[in-house]
Amino acid sequence: MKQYSGILIAFGALTALGAGAIALFTKQYWVALALLGAGLVFLLVSALVLRGIAKRQQERMDRVFRENDSAVASLIQNISIPCAILDLSGRITWRNSAFLTLFDGQNVREIAPEFDGEHPIRSLQVEYNGSNYQVMHMLVQRKDEKKLVLEYWLDRTEAAHYQRLYTEQRPYVAMIFVDNYEELLSDAQVHSTAVLAEVERLIADLSKRLGGLYRRYDNGRFLLILEAKQMQQLESERFALLEQAHRIDTGSASAVSLSIGFGIAPRLAQSEADARRAMELALGRGGDQVVVKDGTDYRFYGGKRQHDPRQSRVKARLFSKALYQLFENSGDVFIMGHKNSDMDCLGAALGVMTCANHVGAHAYIVLDAVNSTIEDAVHTLERSGAASLIVRPEQAAEMMKPDSVLVVVDTQRASVTVAPELLEKAEHIVLIDHHRRNADYIENATLHYLETRASSASEMVTEVMQYFADNVKPAAFTCSALLAGITVDTKQFAFNVGSRTFDAAGYLRRNGADLSSVKLMFQNDFDSYVRCANVVEAASIRKSGIAISSCGKNVPDGKLLAAQAADELLGIRGIYAAFVLAETDDMVSISGRSYGQINVQLILEKLGGGGHLTMAGAQLYGVDTDEAMKRLNEAIDEYERETPEK
Repeated sequence: MKQYSGILIAFGALTALGAGAIALFTKQYWVALALLGAGLVFLLVSALVLRGIAKRQQERMDRVFRENDSAVASLIQNISIPCAILDLSGRITWRNSAFLTLFDGQNVREIAPEFDGEHPIRSLQVEYNGSNYQVMHMLVQRKDEKKLVLEYWLDRTEAAHYQRLYTEQRPYVAMIFVDNYEELLSDAQVHSTAVLAEVERLIADLSKRLGGLYRRYDNGRFLLILEAKQMQQLESERFALLEQAHRIDTGSASAVSLSIGFGIAPRLAQSEADARRAMELALGRGGDQVVVKDGTDYRFYGGKRQHDPRQSRVKARLFSKALYQLFENSGDVFIMGHKNSDMDCLGAALGVMTCANHVGAHAYIVLDAVNSTIEDAVHTLERSGAASLIVRPEQAAEMMKPDSVLVVVDTQRASVTVAPELLEKAEHIVLIDHHRRNADYIENATLHYLETRASSASEMVTEVMQYFADNVKPAAFTCSALLAGITVDTKQFAFNVGSRTFDAAGYLRRNGADLSSVKLMFQNDFDSYVRCANVVEAASIRKSGIAISSCGKNVPDGKLLAAQAADELLGIRGIYAAFVLAETDDMVSISGRSYGQINVQLILEKLGGGGHLTMAGAQLYGVDTDEAMKRLNEAIDEYERETPEK
């Protein structure tokens, strides 16, 4: 009420002052003087009244705060939650008894180095003296006083314990396949029953040691469930089960090969689904290895052995018949390979084109650029009137229709294809490749023929032509290109060659492959030969027999030069593997080659690359040659640590 009185007095004073001003303006000076005086008196009285009201209100509020402050202070002092007031440097200015029990030092940085006094509000996780705390940090700004920090520490030890138990006891699922189950059964020299029983015994021992559970659900196929805490032990052992299986006495030269797919996910059903995806990837990479799928990440173990040559042709026959039906019921066929195509890529494309033409489909080869390794072959095609059959990526994108088929040869990675955008436009995708599968392989293929034991994509396509139809007659030039593709990937029939490789070469020779034409396809010009010799001369050789060299920056056909130089380095005594780098404006390409004792694919996979045990590549973006060389050496060091000496 008094507050309203003060407001009324102030209003009256202002009114009197206004009236006095008006009287003064009208030259009624005595009236103006009287009104101004009255106004000043009213102002003074109203100010005193308002001040008295404010003072009494402040005293009343202070009394309330003092009463509550005493209660709050008592509560904070005696509560079991550690509380402290700090200055901005972390020095403790006040703490309750619970905080004193927790820590009797003078500065909180001693137990929480990440303390930041200027941070307004945040939550920290601190582990101290065997306990886990969630620290609530709040900056307090008091009027006319320095800033202080209020912290209270919530003990989350028990919650962290149960979180850790949940994490450690989550069930993970593994699928275990005997890769060569059918081969072991069909080999008369192998005591298959005893061998498979020994495999199951090894899996049972592993399950018992880890406290897991296993079941055999099909011939040569097992399901293993174990707790997450055992995963670290298995990975530290690098999955010794693979080598234990290799040591099983089969009574013949054949060794037992296992593939293992692990799924790591919060839910059991998702772990099982991820285990299946991991198994598909392991088999696609040639088997004899472990693939761990952890969310979107993949980890690989094993896969260091050279596989025995494949014998069964069932897969090739089934794929050929399915491809025939697809071409027969579709529209145009577009065939593309990897960037910087080589003769294996071009030869395989020409073979697929032969199959497509046989059923009356229009087929086109998609090329982005012509390099020196395929230049002569492309010019020969152009001279024969087939120039219109080679199209650029943008032309293919315009020509492609909903019923078109896109065939990808000599690669299964979308990122390295000539035109990744075509994969989005194609209704049907076919994959034909002999490389080990990477985590970023093309997943939505209608048909795929992936055989890591094949020497080359050209060998695979040659077999497809034989089973595609009875009367397929490839042109002589196509046969020469296919034979050149086999030759380049086998290093003149020296690596990764089986009986089926020679069968394919014999078929091509019978159908008109010209050996002199094949030889001409591998000829280099003089300048390229000199550049290659300089790269070989500049190589440095590690103690393990690995040679490393560099082509320099922006040299003509640098990637191809790197591959040629790596091949040449392998011809030097004492070198078992070679890596050659080629730098362009935005990336560094690495070509790796080996005789098989050293798995160049596993080394370059650590750098995001892939390929084969004896031939692989990688591309590093945003780095120069020196940085790429450093990363390569680190990958080699890691590989040598992981690989036991023989």
